[in-house]
Amino acid sequence: MEKRRYPRTSLISDTSSSFSLGGQTYANVHVTNIGTRGCCLRLPASTAPSLRSRPNLDNLVILQAGSRRYAMKGRIAWVAEPRAPADAFLQAGVEFTEDPEDCAPEVTEYLDANRVK
Repeated sequence: MEKRRYPRTSLISDTSSSFSLGGQTYANVHVTNIGTRGCCLRLPASTAPSLRSRPNLDNLVILQAGSRRYAMKGRIAWVAEPRAPADAFLQAGVEFTEDPEDCAPEVTEYLDANRVK
């Protein structure tokens, strides 16, 4: 059963993001799904300690190869720890914190162009 308040769409594999967190810049972070209110990122498991406090992400940019960049403001809403100790990645949900009316049309356009068929 879907637990999200707002629907999201799975994305093709070349969709990524970049952002700053705790003074470190992360680039080419895979975006697994996105909606008008948030997205899910696949992050290195080593980031878990810095994500637990649900920090804001600075300079969050969602992009697809050869496409426009979408600058967003967001914060970590939840973190799914790695499934096994050997897993190198975890999933983290990002809630967009800017007024959805400001970014929803651009994200909707992006979703329509990049839906998994």
